[in-house]
This record gives sequence, C-alpha cells and structure tokens, in this order.
Amino acid sequence: MRLKYLILLVVLILSSFVVNLVAFAQGEEPPQDGPWGEVIDDNGDILYDNLTDLGEIQVDAEWMPDVPFIDGQATYHRYQTPSGNIVVMPSATTLFFMALNPDESGFDQASAGLGNGVGALETMLAGYISPTDIAAMGYSDSDAFWQSVIDGQTNIWTMEVMGDFMLDLLSSSIADQNLYTMLLLYTNGNCDAVPGGCPPGNPIPTPTPPPSVCPAPFIQTGPIQVTGGSGDGGKIAPPNPVVIGQDPERRGVDVQVNVLIPPVVYHFFEVIRHDDLVCAWDSTGRGSGCPDHPRDSRWTTKINTWYECCEHTQVFPDYLASARVSVNLTQSSREWILTDLAQAYPGAHLLHPDFSFPFSGPGSLLGNQSVSWTTVIPNIQTADPGNYSTIVTVRTTGTAVSAPRQVQIGIGQFSVELVEVTLIEQP
Repeated sequence: MRLKYLILLVVLILSSFVVNLVAFAQGEEPPQDGPWGEVIDDNGDILYDNLTDLGEIQVDAEWMPDVPFIDGQATYHRYQTPSGNIVVMPSATTLFFMALNPDESGFDQASAGLGNGVGALETMLAGYISPTDIAAMGYSDSDAFWQSVIDGQTNIWTMEVMGDFMLDLLSSSIADQNLYTMLLLYTNGNCDAVPGGCPPGNPIPTPTPPPSVCPAPFIQTGPIQVTGGSGDGGKIAPPNPVVIGQDPERRGVDVQVNVLIPPVVYHFFEVIRHDDLVCAWDSTGRGSGCPDHPRDSRWTTKINTWYECCEHTQVFPDYLASARVSVNLTQSSREWILTDLAQAYPGAHLLHPDFSFPFSGPGSLLGNQSVSWTTVIPNIQTADPGNYSTIVTVRTTGTAVSAPRQVQIGIGQFSVELVEVTLIEQP
C-alpha cells in the first residue's frame, strides 16, 4: 500500500512539470529586497543547505476535515532562513483546505508563495490577482523568472518547465511520503500566522540560576508631623491675651502641641525557588506532547526551574522618647521693647522672654502603628508684650532596625498685647 501511494506521488509530481509555476504575494507592493534569495538560487534550486530543517509536523486544525487518513490534522514540512523567516511546505491535501479556508489556516497571511500547477494559479491567486492580469505576468524565460523572484518580484508566473525546483520538491515529497507543490513564506515576527507556530528561539527552558545576592534590606518611613492648636503658634486660649501685669487674673496663654510619628517599615528579601511544568519544543520529534499540543510529538512537558527574590516587610512603631516645647519672644519684639517702648516708658526691659517645657513619652500607639502624642501647656506667664514663636523638638526611641530620630519644627507665632499704649505701635 505504501508503494502504491509512493508511485502515485511520483506521477503527480512529474505531471506538474509541464504546467505553470507562479510566485505571488499577499500585498500589492513587492518588497524592495526579495525574501526568496535565502531560499532559491537563480536556477530555481532550493537552497536546503542554507536553511534550518524544522522537520515535518502534524497539528490539529479545525478547518481540516475529520475523515480517515486526515483525522482533522494539517501536515507541513518547515524550514527557517538565516534571517528568521519561516518557509512552509504544506502537503497537497493540507494546501487544498488552506486555500478553502485562507483566514483560519493562515494562508492569506503568508508574505509570499512559490508553487506549481494549474491549481496554484487558479486557486491560490483567487482574490489577489484578476484573470485579466495573468497574461501580463507571464515569463517565457525561466532564468528571467527565477531572477525576478530573487529580486523581489511577485504576482508573476511562467509556463516553462521548472526542472530543478520540481526535483527539489520531489525529493522532499518522497522523503516525507507527501505531495508538496508549493512553498509559503512567513516573515520573521509573524508567528501568529505561521502554521504550527514559530519554533521557539530557546527550545528547552533554561533554568534561572538562583540569585547570588538579593537586594539589601532597607527601611522606609515618613516624616514626623508636629502641629499646634487651633490658633497661631499652637495657642488655644484666651482669644486675645494680654501681658500678665495688666491682667488681674494673670491668665497667661494656653498652648497645645500635637506630634504624630510614623512607623518604620523594614523591607527584607527571601530567595524562592519555582518549578513550573511548561510546554517545550522537542527537536528530536519524539516528544510526549503536552496540554497545548496533545498530539504533536515535537512538543513535550518540561520542568522550568526559576528563582525570584520575594520581598517581606515588618512594621515597627517608633515611640516618643522626649519632647521639648520652647516659647520665645521674637527678636524684633525684644528690640521694640528695649528701644521704642523704653523711650515711652523709661525703665522698660525684658521680664520673661523665654519659656521651655520638657516632656517624656512614650505616646499612644495607633492602629496603623503610628505613635501619637498631645500635650496642653496652660497659663504660660507671658509678661513681655509682642510676638512669641513656638518651636517643638521631638526625639524618638528608635526601633530594632533603626536609630532614634530627632526633629525641630516651628508651629508659628501668637501675640500678647500691651493695653493703653496710644503713642507706641507694636511691631
């Protein structure tokens, strides 16, 4: 039975010597440099030595009929050019159904085709070349035809006997016991259209070696925030303070300070190994198949081992160690008292321009691991008129992964009035 099919194969091949050979492209404009120069020479010989043989494959195809001897599979022999283009030789049966289903089969996405037979001219060019153009495309000289193909000319044909090209197709047909009558060329990068897909650039996954060094641990935190009460400089009462010498109740000034210390986030890394089952190309053709290619012996299941550095974090609260609130008469107010006010009221001098209030932590822990601390300093005995600035110095305890932090932040100024001064304006 195999001999019968082989004889039929030879007869079909030899019968095609006397019919036309055609080169066509799917686009209207031919390329500037023909891709066939890597595949054939100017005599029409197929340059097998210049091509990487990707072998014969059979793949499931919904557009192939599910009948005996076909079983819903498409058959191709494929080659790769030095530039990465893929040359596909579909079997005669596969080519026939590709032409009937050009979109699904990827036939109409081939960059160019080169084949023989009346069927190639009538069927393969359908939709690409009108019958009225055929006469103008004909070549009577085979050498001129092949040189035009190499130069990038497409949509051309000849009635000449193409002996070398046909003998090369015959040799592949006999080796695979398939009838090959056409070459389809898919340019590099057009993998979605290539029948059977592009061969992997790296057939078997290369394990990723474990990283010798993961990133060094590091800490991350936000700035310490210090705010005052509702008024300027943290003042919350009274609305309009006066110097205690003019206040029978010696009320003074109430100041509120709020501190928020963000947590310290510690980042560290761990090497994790992964073993994944993947579909890998098996160039021996003896693969066991895999879920993506269950009936294709050129694929098999492999274990792909790779490593990654996995990041972890720990959050540490940074408590308050100490705080100091300084309330100081501004320099300009000091100068005003010692000059302008002293001229109006001889003997005027500085009474108590500076106040300092120390505190200790630890503060209160919030749900996000921040530390909150608030204090109210009541009845600051402001005896000197003028503007007072409030400055807060904060020091933290530090954490197991970070040193103590210290900041000094000003929260504005408030004013203390001197009443019944009509001739002198305060700064």
